[in-house]
Amino acid sequence: MPQLPPMEAFNNYKPADWRTGFESKLTVESSLPYEEYTGHIEKSGNDQNQYRLIRLPNNITALCVQDPDAKEAAASLSVNVGSNANPAELLGLAHFLEHMLFL
Repeated sequence: MPQLPPMEAFNNYKPADWRTGFESKLTVESSLPYEEYTGHIEKSGNDQNQYRLIRLPNNITALCVQDPDAKEAAASLSVNVGSNANPAELLGLAHFLEHMLFL
């Protein structure tokens, strides 16, 4: 099993502060408001994709990835709830709603 680095190696680590670094913008076609992250998005030197981090007025944050060689488009969604958030009288609700996303 690989050894983890000592805790001192993480002392200088600072997670991104996603509350700051966003600039207000409007969409071109419909003039809908959104915010775009203007800070640095760290990626591998071998990664040729372009990245944009945007936040919508309802606080949904989306990472947009543009791959110039892609032939298809895709989307994914992460919802910060699960089975532990089910009401006691509706067990399985989170799993049901997960399936509803893909109809």
